[in-house]
Order: sequence, then structure tokens, then C-alpha cells
Amino acid sequence: MASLEEQIRRILAEELQNESATTPSQVGGATKGKNGVFTSIDDAIAAAKAAEERYVDCSIETRNNVIDAIKEGFRPYIKKMAEDIVAETGMGTVDAKVAKLNNALYNTPGPEILQPEAETGDGGLIMYEYAPFGVIGAVGPSTNPSETVIANAIMMLAGGNTLFFGAHPGAKNITRWTIEKLNQFVEEKTGLTNLVVTLDKPSIESVQKMMKHPDIAMLSVTGGPGVVHQAMTSGKKTVGAGAGNPPAMVDSTANIDLAAHNIIDSAAFDNDILCTAEKEVVVEASVKDELIRKMQDEGAFLITNPSDIQKLVDMTIMDNGAPSRKFVGKDATYIMDAAGIHYTGQPREIILEAAADHPLVTTEMLMPILPVVACPDFDSLLKTSVLVEGGNHHTASIHSENLPHINQAAHRMNTSIFVVNGPTYAGTGVGHTGASALTIATPTGEGTATAKTFTRRRRLNSPEGFSLRSWRQ
Repeated sequence: MASLEEQIRRILAEELQNESATTPSQVGGATKGKNGVFTSIDDAIAAAKAAEERYVDCSIETRNNVIDAIKEGFRPYIKKMAEDIVAETGMGTVDAKVAKLNNALYNTPGPEILQPEAETGDGGLIMYEYAPFGVIGAVGPSTNPSETVIANAIMMLAGGNTLFFGAHPGAKNITRWTIEKLNQFVEEKTGLTNLVVTLDKPSIESVQKMMKHPDIAMLSVTGGPGVVHQAMTSGKKTVGAGAGNPPAMVDSTANIDLAAHNIIDSAAFDNDILCTAEKEVVVEASVKDELIRKMQDEGAFLITNPSDIQKLVDMTIMDNGAPSRKFVGKDATYIMDAAGIHYTGQPREIILEAAADHPLVTTEMLMPILPVVACPDFDSLLKTSVLVEGGNHHTASIHSENLPHINQAAHRMNTSIFVVNGPTYAGTGVGHTGASALTIATPTGEGTATAKTFTRRRRLNSPEGFSLRSWRQ
């Protein structure tokens, strides 16, 4: 069996072979050290380290100016970025990318979330503040390239850090463009340079070297289990965002119209490539048929022919059990056309009935294929949902009007995100429902990351003061 490192190398080598051709307008000049882009990993980290030495002494006002520069600078480019992401990666939809970019830019808390905490009493003053780690090494996915760069930059820079960002080879052009632009915007407004750095040519070797580099203070990795595992075994503090296989639970008390709308709207969002998106539906048998009818009304196409279902399995799941990258993030119509499955209209999602152990249920497909698993009662539904979620503790949702069922499911699923009677993309902040969550650190336990995640909580004691309530002579 190939080692973990060999598996990672093979996956990235395949993606490098399949990546889109680069044009000068997409990338710009390949000048060493220009706008945060370097040819050498050592030079890039050295530049980020030098920038950190300056940035750590800057005022909170300067940090706010940096964040404002990012938000204001990218505003006119959102549609272009969304189009470029889809063009380069071949995944998802432009409308969903626009929504995710807006979420990352305008729904990610900055320095305002890092308010100090204070305690006073007869023993004087105790104060807690959030301080930077230093240079953070980040690795992002091809599914959310620019969104992750922007959200990570806002969170990490808000905390006073600088960062090295390792681009995914399958999205290297738009990632590099995003980092170049970000540095331009920040330099024009504040004069600061190299707050975010990257390489002109990403590689697995550069990521491995970055993870071990002595000037990298901590790691933040969003990606597959192999890369997250490598970061967690690096010896550095790691925030790891790993795999998920979120079940959408529907019990017999649910508002079926609302459940069907939310499930299809959320699963079809960006063609189901979000790690939080509904990957299977687990429903009580008494309302299963009604739910399926309503999901069809919402734009889902039901496949019932066993041979067609097997075609989907054979075509979309590789021999190693992973979803085929040929179909990750593709339209439902693209997938059915490739499988030779006849359909009508323009369906947004493919649905089918399946057993709990079916490969389309147990695999995180990252494409608009949504199996429906029927269970005789709520106890069976919950047990099955825990099983198919796979112990990732990532995301789950429930559609129910029964408060004890909701409470029991939220407790038992023990996921980083749990959504009640809504689309799971709400858990990422899309629609401005809470802070953006582009990094969901389930393997390492931090959950939905904010600027606090990338800071050290420091304590100051001053026994001689300060308390307005008491005075000890």
C-alpha cells in the first residue's frame, strides 16, 4: 500500500496535469517578490516574517485599514473572480461563487471580534487579550480558492499575523491573482507589503517544506484528509478543516414543503461542493414519498432504474473509493449526460432511493447526487444519520417540528455545525446568518474559525490595581 506522502504526491501530480492553461491576463508578470508572489519558499516566508515584524507593532486602526482595503478593493471584481474560479476549476456555479465571495469579504469579522476581557477585585486587575502567533502557513482547497484566501487573510491579519498561502494546484491561477490584488490594495492604502505571500508555482514539496519551516508559527489547512493529517503530524499548532458527509434528517413532523425547498436549494448550491452541503437525506418512511415529490417540485430529478443508479456509481466513484474529480462540482445535467441517463428539463439535483450502506450514501460525493434513505421511526433515523455521517463530526441538519427530536439529534450528532429547519449553507454564513465559516476545523476541534482562532490568549495580572469597586491599602 502506498504511503500517505506518496498518495498526496500522486493526487497533486494528477491535478497539475489537468489544470487549465495560463494566459498572461490571468496571472500577470512572474516577477520574484512582486505583490506577495515569490519563486522560493524561503524567500516568501522571509518576506512574511519581515512584514510580521513591522505589522505586529502597528495600531488597531492600521489593522482596520488593512481589512477595509481588502473589502473595498475586491468589491468591483467579485463577478470576474466568480467567473474565473469556475473557468479554471470547472466546478460549481458563478452565482454561488458570487454569494461565497460576498460572504468571505463582508461577513468575516475583523479586529472587532478580539475585544479584551477583564476581571477586577480585591486581588487587583486581570486582563486577557488576543495576540498574534506570527507567520501562519495556510493551505486552501480548489473548491473555495479565492474565498479561502480572503477569509483567511481577514481573520489572520485581524489578529496581527501575516501568512503564507499554499495554493491548490487546481486553482493556482485565480489564487495567485487574488493574492497579488490583495497586496496591491493593502499597499495602496497603508504602505504595508507582503502581509500575504505565496509561490508562483505551487507544489507538494513547497507545502511540505512550509509545514516544517522554523519561521512558520502555526498551520491552517483546508483540504483532504491526507494534507490535514500531514499538518497535524508536523509538530506545529494546527487548525485542520477536514472531510464531512452531512446528513439531512427529516422526521414525520417536519414541514415537508419547507424541508424539500431547503434541502434542494442547499445541496444544489455550487453543485454540492461545499463540505457542509447535504450529502444524503435520512427520512422517516411515513413521509418519504411526499418529500421526494416535493424535492422534484424544487428541481430534483428522481432516478429509479437500478441500472442507471449503478451507472452513476461506476462512473463517479473511483476504484479507491473516492469521488471522481471528473464530476466533482459539475452540473446534474452534465453528470446524467455522461452516464447516458435520459431526463427532462434542467434539473439541479439528482435524487435516488438507497440503503444506508450504499456507496453514494457513505461517500462524500461533492457533486449534485443526493441519495434518500428511509427509516421506520425517529430512533432508527437518528442512528442511521450518525452512522452515515461517518464520525467526521462536521455538519448535520434536521427538519422537524418536534423539539425533543431536534434537541436529541443536535446532541447525538455532535457536529461543528448543526442546522435546524434551514439550508446547511446557513452554517457557513451565506445569507449573512452569522459569521462566515470558510474554515471549519473539525479534526482539531476549533469548529468554525474566526480571528480568535488565530491568536494566542494572553493574561496580564496587576495586583496593585485596577478596581473601581474596591481599594486595598
